[in-house]
Amino acid sequence: MPAAPCLSPAIEVVYHALPDRLNEDTWLVMQAGPLGERIVFAAIDGATTRLTPPALQRYLDSHAMPLTPAAFSARVVRDALARHIAEGMFPDLRTLLLEANADLGRALIGIFGALSLEGMEFPPEVYATLRNDPRLVRLGLPASVITLAEYDPAARTIRFAHAGDTLLLVAYQDGRVAVPTHPDDPADSALKHAARQLRQIHPHLPFRELIRQPEVRKLNLNSGLRHNYVDEHGLPQPTQGIGVMDGLPELRYFIKTGKIAADDVAFVCAMTDGLEWHPSAGEVFAEHPDEAAELMQQRRAFMVDQIDRLGLAGYLELLRQAEAEDADHEQFPRMKTHDDATGVLLRFA
Repeated sequence: MPAAPCLSPAIEVVYHALPDRLNEDTWLVMQAGPLGERIVFAAIDGATTRLTPPALQRYLDSHAMPLTPAAFSARVVRDALARHIAEGMFPDLRTLLLEANADLGRALIGIFGALSLEGMEFPPEVYATLRNDPRLVRLGLPASVITLAEYDPAARTIRFAHAGDTLLLVAYQDGRVAVPTHPDDPADSALKHAARQLRQIHPHLPFRELIRQPEVRKLNLNSGLRHNYVDEHGLPQPTQGIGVMDGLPELRYFIKTGKIAADDVAFVCAMTDGLEWHPSAGEVFAEHPDEAAELMQQRRAFMVDQIDRLGLAGYLELLRQAEAEDADHEQFPRMKTHDDATGVLLRFA
């Protein structure tokens, strides 16, 4: 007997930033396919630009609704995705991401003249520091990260294409939890390593103050070089970098794709990292990888349980409360007290 088709999922979206702050995230939910039977959804997170080029700032200031470089990237990518999906011409999600990235690149070329340092109009002293390494153009390119997914009820599958540190959280009916987009960001690991070393040097300094130390700030600035990273010979190095939507063609080496059977899935959620429950101090400072991995699994199981009981909106309220009660970032070591939080949930059961 043929398998019964999956039920149409219920959809919930959260999209939240603090008052008086521009949300640099964005999201997408669209129907696709000849009969609109498939659902394409995404969570897109604008990445903070390490150096904002004056040419870009002037362009952004000229608009009626001011945007940050991160929000600009996220919105250009979202609009490009929506256009290509509406046209119905994309063969797969990877191609869709590459087309949206190319659209972002063309928009940036319209501002800078080329994806290079020369048109960014940095002050002479800044340009003199950067010009000897053309890879440093990445510090000035507005970027975003993305998890894009498609639910196909006929094939009973959820496909995804992913670049960066957004997440696809998959909760199964038997209690299993999976994050097939699990990020492996060397820059994030370096920041955590620096924080651990500083904790040993300054044991009484709260984590919120540790991340303001010059060593951490410098690492955070230089981590922009890891966006679609290439080595000094121009060769892409996916194991040493992180994929981002920034217009550079090297993105094609950093996209992660996959497919999940939807039969036993209770819900799936594409989310920005600001919606993820923060790692505890025990997880961040764990000396043994196995201990950190176990604590991470417990944290994700907690996320699934709370989302299942409270929905995305209730879970987000719980997260914001936990963040507010940990103003020194000691219980949950992190770079920001609150980050923009966006998620698209498809619930099947």
